[in-house]
Amino acid sequence: VVAVTSEEDHASVTLSDGTRLSANLVIAADGFRSSLRERLLPDVTLRYAGYVAWRGLVDERDLSKATWDALFEKFAFCLPAHEQILGYPVAGPGNSTRAGERRYNFVWYRATSEHGALPNLLTDATGKLHANGIAPHLIRADVLADMEEAALTLLAPQFGEVVTKAPVPLFQPIYDLEVPRMVFGRIALLGDAAFVARPHCGMGVTKAAGDAMALVTALGRHDSIHAALADFDAARTQTGAAIVQHARHLGAYMQAQLKDETDREMAERYRTPEAVMRETAVPARF
Repeated sequence: VVAVTSEEDHASVTLSDGTRLSANLVIAADGFRSSLRERLLPDVTLRYAGYVAWRGLVDERDLSKATWDALFEKFAFCLPAHEQILGYPVAGPGNSTRAGERRYNFVWYRATSEHGALPNLLTDATGKLHANGIAPHLIRADVLADMEEAALTLLAPQFGEVVTKAPVPLFQPIYDLEVPRMVFGRIALLGDAAFVARPHCGMGVTKAAGDAMALVTALGRHDSIHAALADFDAARTQTGAAIVQHARHLGAYMQAQLKDETDREMAERYRTPEAVMRETAVPARF
């Protein structure tokens, strides 16, 4: 897609081979680096939050009994100074949830300066900088070694084991973004193409699904596409902005690590186990 235009009675999509398609409605659901959003809102850009999230999966059978007993059946947190890691069990190969076939997933947030440490992490062994994110197999061996040493030095031993046993660790720079509106004539933004929230609140899939459901509901409620899109825009722009703000609130502690001592002290309130559980974990109800 190289161009999208909206007219009173239709929308047009132009492809790179010159083909032009016509539709009643165009939905831009092309992710957090949406090219359509960039065309529609060139002044709205991703904002780096000041930290990265290391991620990995470990087969439960590879964990020691002590670590398995301490962590596996739990949504666990570890909160050393300037760091935050959480973990929880997930399905294993083939989506299996049988005991012995599951995996343990971790997300480790680490403060990383935008113009110093981050470009180094994103540079592969050939010297190429992958500004939009580096593939796991391209992360340099020395970067992985430094990460594993930090895990064993800074984290609780159980989490240190989980991190160092992950066969394919990866990391993602954390960004957020919010748009002033989601509708442009007959063009609608959906999911991360509209609002990008930090992962603390776990709303990526939920937010996109909510957008889709709201769009279907609005189209079913109105004969006019323009009226339907106006309803969708009013409801989901407000929701998206609230999600982004909540995720920023949850990430305030990590973002403060690259600021001054006053900011770090103020952010300490979000590092206590009680605060993390209150803001992040929800009691299960069956």
